[in-house]
Amino acid sequence: MKRQIINICIGAIFILSSGLSAVPSMAQDKEKSPLKVSISYYTSDNKLPYLIVNAKAKKDGKFQPVAGAEIKLYLDKDSTGKGIGLIGKVVTSEKGRAGTDIPPSLEKIWKSNSSHTFVAVTDKTKDYDETSTDITVAKSRIIIDTADDKNVVATVSEFKGNDWVPVKGVEVKLGIKRLCGDLQIGEEQSYTTDSLGKVKGEFKKTGIPGNKNGDIVLVAKVEDNDTYGSIRIEKTAPWGKRFLADNDFFTRALWGSQFHSPFWLVFMAYSIVIGVWGTIIYLIFLILKIKKLGKQEEMLK
Repeated sequence: MKRQIINICIGAIFILSSGLSAVPSMAQDKEKSPLKVSISYYTSDNKLPYLIVNAKAKKDGKFQPVAGAEIKLYLDKDSTGKGIGLIGKVVTSEKGRAGTDIPPSLEKIWKSNSSHTFVAVTDKTKDYDETSTDITVAKSRIIIDTADDKNVVATVSEFKGNDWVPVKGVEVKLGIKRLCGDLQIGEEQSYTTDSLGKVKGEFKKTGIPGNKNGDIVLVAKVEDNDTYGSIRIEKTAPWGKRFLADNDFFTRALWGSQFHSPFWLVFMAYSIVIGVWGTIIYLIFLILKIKKLGKQEEMLK
């Protein structure tokens, strides 16, 4: 009986020790949050595209950007799902973002197909497991036509086979490039392409300031499209108002610089300054004179 009780106690101790040893590993696995990587595709002026990746992980109940994550980017993948054309390796910033262009060495692969898959791969680290994500994007382009000085026409096309085919039902934004962003050309925020892949927007920003020649930069863009990503095209048009430098800055006026104020204002300001300081100096002179007279009276006594 004693031997059975001893065996039961030893078994219980073994089970408890095994459970306790498993707790740290289970806790460690729970602490290891999965790394989520997303890929964004951008094309500007119908040139080779560039990619932006975002890395984030769940911390304190919400997703936060992950800095210092090393991500390998590939163009297309083989039958096993692995990337074949290395675009490059990037490291995310404090905001969890990183970007890179497609190198010219992959231009041949880029031109070989009408659509491509971009693959982002991260290796296993002490904080995160190995991850892999990809997006498939069709090659596309935008062309702006400014033959009519009252309307902006943009055409969206997709590369199929050996030719560019118009695309219907794509949302396009038409605007004017400004310093802090793009300004709408009219009241409509976006336009949808017709069966010819075209959108047409009326230019209502007449009199908008341009450069010294009156040129402005028109913009047509597609943002975050599931098939084509983000594409953008710019074109210069002489539809703005010529910018003339203001030469009134050096004339005498109330808004002029320090040495270009009106004469009457300068005379008034200096008169006040002279009057105030003259009064102060005169008072100091009287005080000194009173002290001197006081000393002379004491000597006479």
